[in-house]
Amino acid sequence: MVLVAAVAAAVLIYTTGALQQKATKTSKDATNQISSNMIVEKVMGDRGAGLNNTIDTLLIRIKPDVGTTSIDLRQVIVTVMDSSNRYDLNYGTNYSAIAVRDEELAFNASTPVLTAGSLIEVQINNSATGLGTISLQPRKTFWLSLNQETGQAVNLEITTPNSYGVYRYVQLYP
Repeated sequence: MVLVAAVAAAVLIYTTGALQQKATKTSKDATNQISSNMIVEKVMGDRGAGLNNTIDTLLIRIKPDVGTTSIDLRQVIVTVMDSSNRYDLNYGTNYSAIAVRDEELAFNASTPVLTAGSLIEVQINNSATGLGTISLQPRKTFWLSLNQETGQAVNLEITTPNSYGVYRYVQLYP
Protein backbone atom coordinates (compact mmCIF):
# COMPACT_ATOMS: atom_id res chain seq x y z
CA MET A 1 0.00 0.00 0.00
CA VAL A 2 2.90 2.33 0.76
CA LEU A 3 4.41 1.52 -2.64
CA VAL A 4 1.15 2.37 -4.45
CA ALA A 5 0.89 5.68 -2.54
CA ALA A 6 4.49 6.55 -3.44
CA VAL A 7 3.88 5.85 -7.13
CA ALA A 8 0.67 7.93 -7.08
CA ALA A 9 2.51 10.79 -5.37
CA ALA A 10 5.30 10.66 -7.97
CA VAL A 11 2.75 10.80 -10.81
CA LEU A 12 1.00 13.78 -9.19
CA ILE A 13 4.28 15.64 -8.70
CA TYR A 14 5.31 15.02 -12.33
CA THR A 15 1.90 16.14 -13.61
CA THR A 16 1.89 19.37 -11.60
CA GLY A 17 5.41 20.20 -12.84
CA ALA A 18 4.39 19.66 -16.47
CA LEU A 19 1.24 21.76 -15.99
CA GLN A 20 3.27 24.56 -14.40
CA GLN A 21 5.64 24.64 -17.39
CA LYS A 22 2.71 24.78 -19.83
CA ALA A 23 1.03 27.53 -17.81
CA THR A 24 4.23 29.60 -17.76
CA LYS A 25 4.68 29.25 -21.53
CA THR A 26 1.02 30.14 -22.16
CA SER A 27 1.23 33.24 -19.98
CA LYS A 28 4.40 34.42 -21.76
CA ASP A 29 2.73 33.91 -25.16
CA ALA A 30 -0.39 35.75 -24.01
CA THR A 31 1.70 38.64 -22.68
CA ASN A 32 3.53 38.91 -26.02
CA GLN A 33 0.23 38.94 -27.92
CA ILE A 34 -1.24 41.67 -25.73
CA SER A 35 1.88 43.81 -25.36
CA SER A 36 3.00 43.75 -29.01
CA ASN A 37 1.01 46.38 -30.77
CA MET A 38 1.76 49.30 -33.02
CA ILE A 39 -0.13 52.51 -33.52
CA VAL A 40 -0.59 54.16 -36.90
CA GLU A 41 -0.19 57.83 -36.11
CA LYS A 42 -0.68 59.21 -39.61
CA VAL A 43 -0.96 58.18 -43.26
CA MET A 44 0.08 60.70 -45.88
CA GLY A 45 0.07 60.56 -49.65
CA ASP A 46 2.93 62.02 -51.71
CA ARG A 47 1.78 63.23 -55.14
CA GLY A 48 5.32 63.75 -56.39
CA ALA A 49 7.06 66.91 -57.50
CA GLY A 50 4.74 67.26 -60.52
CA LEU A 51 1.64 67.38 -58.26
CA ASN A 52 0.02 64.47 -60.07
CA ASN A 53 -3.68 63.75 -59.72
CA THR A 54 -2.79 60.40 -58.11
CA ILE A 55 -0.72 59.49 -55.09
CA ASP A 56 2.70 58.07 -55.97
CA THR A 57 3.92 57.13 -52.48
CA LEU A 58 2.20 56.23 -49.21
CA LEU A 59 3.92 57.48 -46.06
CA ILE A 60 2.77 55.66 -42.90
CA ARG A 61 3.99 56.90 -39.50
CA ILE A 62 3.94 54.16 -36.88
CA LYS A 63 5.07 53.82 -33.30
CA PRO A 64 4.99 51.02 -30.72
CA ASP A 65 2.09 51.10 -28.27
CA VAL A 66 2.70 51.68 -24.57
CA GLY A 67 4.27 48.62 -22.96
CA THR A 68 5.26 47.03 -26.28
CA THR A 69 8.58 45.26 -26.20
CA SER A 70 10.05 45.69 -29.69
CA ILE A 71 8.72 45.19 -33.22
CA ASP A 72 10.93 43.96 -36.05
CA LEU A 73 9.73 45.40 -39.38
CA ARG A 74 11.25 42.43 -41.21
CA GLN A 75 8.41 40.41 -39.67
CA VAL A 76 5.65 42.92 -40.56
CA ILE A 77 3.68 42.36 -43.77
CA VAL A 78 1.91 45.43 -45.11
CA THR A 79 -1.17 44.67 -47.20
CA VAL A 80 -2.57 47.29 -49.57
CA MET A 81 -5.77 46.53 -51.45
CA ASP A 82 -8.66 48.12 -53.25
CA SER A 83 -11.84 46.59 -54.63
CA SER A 84 -9.98 44.55 -57.27
CA ASN A 85 -6.27 44.25 -56.27
CA ARG A 86 -4.34 43.01 -53.23
CA TYR A 87 -0.61 43.33 -52.55
CA ASP A 88 1.30 41.80 -49.62
CA LEU A 89 4.51 43.76 -49.13
CA ASN A 90 7.70 42.83 -47.26
CA TYR A 91 10.28 45.11 -45.70
CA GLY A 92 13.31 45.75 -47.88
CA THR A 93 11.74 44.16 -50.95
CA ASN A 94 8.55 46.18 -51.37
CA TYR A 95 8.70 48.92 -48.75
CA SER A 96 11.30 50.84 -46.81
CA ALA A 97 11.33 52.79 -43.56
CA ILE A 98 13.24 55.63 -41.94
CA ALA A 99 13.45 56.75 -38.34
CA VAL A 100 11.71 60.02 -37.58
CA ARG A 101 12.48 59.71 -33.86
CA ASP A 102 14.80 57.05 -32.44
CA GLU A 103 16.17 58.02 -29.03
CA GLU A 104 17.82 54.64 -28.44
CA LEU A 105 19.46 54.67 -31.90
CA ALA A 106 18.21 51.11 -32.41
CA PHE A 107 16.61 51.59 -35.84
CA ASN A 108 18.60 51.28 -39.08
CA ALA A 109 18.15 49.65 -42.49
CA SER A 110 19.81 46.36 -41.51
CA THR A 111 18.04 46.03 -38.14
CA PRO A 112 14.67 47.80 -38.52
CA VAL A 113 13.40 47.38 -34.96
CA LEU A 114 10.91 49.72 -33.29
CA THR A 115 11.61 50.27 -29.60
CA ALA A 116 9.90 52.36 -26.94
CA GLY A 117 9.76 56.00 -28.01
CA SER A 118 10.44 55.28 -31.70
CA LEU A 119 8.52 56.97 -34.49
CA ILE A 120 9.08 55.35 -37.89
CA GLU A 121 7.91 56.35 -41.36
CA VAL A 122 7.12 53.43 -43.68
CA GLN A 123 7.39 54.41 -47.35
CA ILE A 124 5.51 52.51 -50.04
CA ASN A 125 6.24 53.69 -53.57
CA ASN A 126 3.55 52.59 -56.04
CA SER A 127 5.85 52.13 -59.04
CA ALA A 128 8.67 50.41 -57.14
CA THR A 129 6.33 47.82 -55.64
CA GLY A 130 4.18 47.15 -58.67
CA LEU A 131 1.22 48.97 -57.12
CA GLY A 132 0.60 50.98 -60.25
CA THR A 133 -2.69 49.13 -60.70
CA ILE A 134 -4.03 50.57 -57.44
CA SER A 135 -5.00 54.02 -58.54
CA LEU A 136 -5.09 56.39 -55.58
CA GLN A 137 -7.09 59.15 -57.20
CA PRO A 138 -9.50 61.45 -55.33
CA ARG A 139 -12.56 59.77 -53.76
CA LYS A 140 -10.97 56.32 -53.86
CA THR A 141 -11.35 53.80 -51.01
CA PHE A 142 -8.51 51.42 -50.21
CA TRP A 143 -7.53 49.24 -47.27
CA LEU A 144 -4.24 49.15 -45.44
CA SER A 145 -3.24 46.38 -43.03
CA LEU A 146 -0.05 45.96 -40.99
CA ASN A 147 0.30 42.33 -39.89
CA GLN A 148 2.81 41.62 -37.14
CA GLU A 149 4.47 38.39 -36.12
CA THR A 150 2.77 38.63 -32.72
CA GLY A 151 0.04 40.96 -31.57
CA GLN A 152 -2.95 42.40 -33.33
CA ALA A 153 -2.96 43.44 -36.97
CA VAL A 154 -3.67 47.12 -37.62
CA ASN A 155 -6.45 47.50 -40.21
CA LEU A 156 -7.45 50.81 -41.77
CA GLU A 157 -10.08 51.71 -44.34
CA ILE A 158 -9.02 54.95 -46.03
CA THR A 159 -10.91 57.09 -48.51
CA THR A 160 -8.89 59.71 -50.34
CA PRO A 161 -10.23 63.29 -50.17
CA ASN A 162 -12.49 64.85 -52.82
CA SER A 163 -9.62 66.98 -54.12
CA TYR A 164 -5.87 67.00 -53.51
CA GLY A 165 -5.63 70.77 -53.80
CA VAL A 166 -2.31 72.44 -54.50
CA TYR A 167 -0.15 70.64 -51.94
CA ARG A 168 2.30 67.84 -52.64
CA TYR A 169 1.45 65.93 -49.45
CA VAL A 170 -2.13 64.89 -48.72
CA GLN A 171 -3.24 63.71 -45.30
CA LEU A 172 -5.22 60.47 -45.64
CA TYR A 173 -5.49 59.28 -42.03
CA PRO A 174 -6.70 60.22 -39.43
